[in-house]
Amino acid sequence: MLVEPQHPGNVGAVARVMANFGCDELLLVGGCEIDDDAMARAKAGQPLLESARRIASLKEALVETPVSVATSGIVPKGDSRWQRAPHPVQELADLLKGREPALVFGRENHGLDRGELALCDLTIQVPTSPEHPVLNLSHAVGIVLYELFRNDAFQRPYRPDVVERQEIDLLVERIMEAVRMSRFAKRRLPRAETTLRRVLVRGEIDEWDYETLMGMFKELRPPVAGK
Repeated sequence: MLVEPQHPGNVGAVARVMANFGCDELLLVGGCEIDDDAMARAKAGQPLLESARRIASLKEALVETPVSVATSGIVPKGDSRWQRAPHPVQELADLLKGREPALVFGRENHGLDRGELALCDLTIQVPTSPEHPVLNLSHAVGIVLYELFRNDAFQRPYRPDVVERQEIDLLVERIMEAVRMSRFAKRRLPRAETTLRRVLVRGEIDEWDYETLMGMFKELRPPVAGK
């Protein structure tokens, strides 16, 4: 999934590397048009460009994905507890636990913004030189796909106890309905929802997740009348 790609040639190069690894679906969230340069660079990936789907927003594109993985060359500054530190790309296959991911790549000039990273369940980063951390778009795609195929991530069967994404979203919404009616601070609701969704998808809780969730559930009491 490419979010607002800026150069048709890069989109073509991405389609080419996707074909190398047997991928069969390319989603474009806005961005440039597919032109002759894109087709020329795609080589064997031309069918991917011809069948590429355009989606209006990243949020809409992620609705039916079991797990979404954002890529980030530079982590935006801000609240480090909300914007999770990215995992090294080498850990991706283990993090997926057999689920087929939606891989999300950002713009060539500044990648994904903080809000877009928050929409995704996991964030990964390719280790690079601190002086030049941002990779060419198609190179980044190739490295991530190589890691998945090297670890046979796409060949692993789904675990029978993994719930569908829609069920996770429903559970999150049910919990957040109660949280919104509680005494939990309104300004903390976006962070709480992001933390809750990621914990449910990852299936693991670190100390920051624990503090956020405990704060939510301690406030799940009806507000006192007149206060």
